[in-house]
Amino acid sequence: MNPDLLILAATYFEISHFLALHPGDSKYLTKTGLAIISGKVGPKTYDLLITGPGVFNAAHALTVYLEKSFPSLVLQTGIAGVFKQTGCNIGDVAIATQEQYIHTGIQTDSIENDPLPFDLIEQNLKTRKGIYSFDQDQVDHYHDILCRKGQSNKINITKGAFITVSSITSSGKHADRIYSAFSPVMEAMEGAACAHIALLYDIPIIEVRSASNYVGERDKSKWDIDLAAKQLGWVCGCV
Repeated sequence: MNPDLLILAATYFEISHFLALHPGDSKYLTKTGLAIISGKVGPKTYDLLITGPGVFNAAHALTVYLEKSFPSLVLQTGIAGVFKQTGCNIGDVAIATQEQYIHTGIQTDSIENDPLPFDLIEQNLKTRKGIYSFDQDQVDHYHDILCRKGQSNKINITKGAFITVSSITSSGKHADRIYSAFSPVMEAMEGAACAHIALLYDIPIIEVRSASNYVGERDKSKWDIDLAAKQLGWVCGCV
């Protein structure tokens, strides 16, 4: 049976607060050990897939899933680093207007690459720079829902470009350079991979994340992963 929603999260902890509220009715393991949890929130059904961290794990997990099931919507979620330049804070929630895997392209003297000489997805020029646009009407729709529902909880909701990286930014100086080049709201490790697979399968996808830390902040005592995970529990329930 195809669910109303497929939730993707890299690790169990990121989605643990949602599962505490909605623990699911069944659990299935794929041949490669991926955990797929199925359940309901009210009348709506969901599958939840723990992909593992990084672009390769995420791409593998979503491909395996979509070969057998076709949900109405994919929700890519998880914790993320937020760029201070945006004015957002730890615990804030953002929905992606586009994703970019910033390591795609031809190396230049700047941090931003030139486009590849070929499409990564046929007839999609933006993929030459690892860029994947989300449906803007859908982004606006879920942004409005989260804003309305977040007012009572005083949760700050924003929207903007996200970037996907394979090496976590570990210095404020490098974070400044990245922000100057791409103007992203958040940085994480799986979004562009899932957007790529969803585009291949022509399936609707949105990405919503909560900030656990500022990009470039290496002192983990200043991170609040638990707060970010709590926000994600709320986000998934809303969607």
